Amino acid sequence: MSALLEVKGLEAGYGRSQVLFGIDLEVQPGQCATLLGRNGMGKTTTLKSILGLIVPMRGELLWKGQSLAGRAPHQIARLGIGLVPEGRQVFPNLTVRENLVATAALRRATAHPWTLERVHALFPRLAERGRNFGNQLSGGEQQMLAIGRALMTNPELLILDEATEGLSPLIRNEIWNALAQIQSEGTAILIVDKNLVPLLKLANRHHVVEKGKVVWAGNSEALRGDKSALQRYLSVDGHGAQAPATAPAAPMPDEQATGPTLLDSLYREHRTITAVLDTFSHMLRGMAEDGRDFDARPLHAILHYLDLFPEQHHHPKEEDFLFPAIRARTGEADAILERLSQQHRRGTQALQELQAELGRAEQGQAEQRRSFGSLARTFVDRYREHLRVEEDELMPIARRALSAAEWAVIEEKFSQRPDPLVLDGHGQGGDMLVRRILELLPAPLGYAPATAPQRT
Repeated sequence: MSALLEVKGLEAGYGRSQVLFGIDLEVQPGQCATLLGRNGMGKTTTLKSILGLIVPMRGELLWKGQSLAGRAPHQIARLGIGLVPEGRQVFPNLTVRENLVATAALRRATAHPWTLERVHALFPRLAERGRNFGNQLSGGEQQMLAIGRALMTNPELLILDEATEGLSPLIRNEIWNALAQIQSEGTAILIVDKNLVPLLKLANRHHVVEKGKVVWAGNSEALRGDKSALQRYLSVDGHGAQAPATAPAAPMPDEQATGPTLLDSLYREHRTITAVLDTFSHMLRGMAEDGRDFDARPLHAILHYLDLFPEQHHHPKEEDFLFPAIRARTGEADAILERLSQQHRRGTQALQELQAELGRAEQGQAEQRRSFGSLARTFVDRYREHLRVEEDELMPIARRALSAAEWAVIEEKFSQRPDPLVLDGHGQGGDMLVRRILELLPAPLGYAPATAPQRT
């Protein structure tokens, strides 16, 4: 049987930072394959290369024997590849139904195409939430929506990056059951996830990635029996459970830990900031295109949040802990670190200008409000790019360059850091900020208190 997807000798990275050093893998028609490995080893970079989101340095990417070289991401998708990206990335300003039908397509002959009704049958919760906007869903509902959206393109290969990251056990089981049904109907799957036990049941073939190379490949039975590979590359025992560590391990996002971990904290705060930016964009679009009244009150609240939380809480973690540690260990990231530090400074100034412009728009007429909207959209776009540089360019270098012992020193210092948002020793500073945001706009942080009114 000829492979649906083949990756041969793939080398890729970001700028001068090489991440992949000869990745080899393949996915057969109807097969479920995995990319496994610790964070920062090149799994997401491999997926981005396959999808045309970054240009490989060397190697071959073949779809049904035909090269993908030079094809744009939308052209690759139209060949029959559907993506469920890390972080879900649902359209925040579209309803659930609009998210599903916006990119729906039937590009190949199939006896049972994916339709809105079939996606609703797979995930009944999406039918119940059809009129809600994407940013009004829980994390689990957003993941269901991201999978449903990809299925509506009727792909031959479904790619999932961190399929169940950050989800509750109940929602995870629902996702795993859905993926099993999708594969049973003949759709091939390539999946990245940290939960090995369900993957051993679901997948036909596994690829373990270490430092940009596939260091192990085989079926579930072989992987389950190879305790050496499990412990060395995945830190799990032969049953797929976490094995006790023999030495301090480098902290990675979403790992269970007894205390705070710096990278985990930064990643989670990025998700929160992104949710606020999504809601900000949604409000701006509504005022500019849908004729909604100019309501300055929630806009002031969002800008207050962006002024207080990132500037006083998030950025100091990077400037005081992560950036100095990387500079002390390697010069590889010097240009990136300088760019990020400049972005921090320019971002503070841009936020102050935006707050002043909002004050003028609040007192002015349509022209001042249009000026505020234009400035705000530029601000959001630059903020998103700043977060992308940190996650796609800096974090992989940090994971690769710093040893477990060096991470342990950073974590010890980080655990002793006072929280600048705790103003009175009892958490009231941070709580007051969160309450203010949630009372004005329940959606930005992805959840709302039980007493908060739900917006429709």
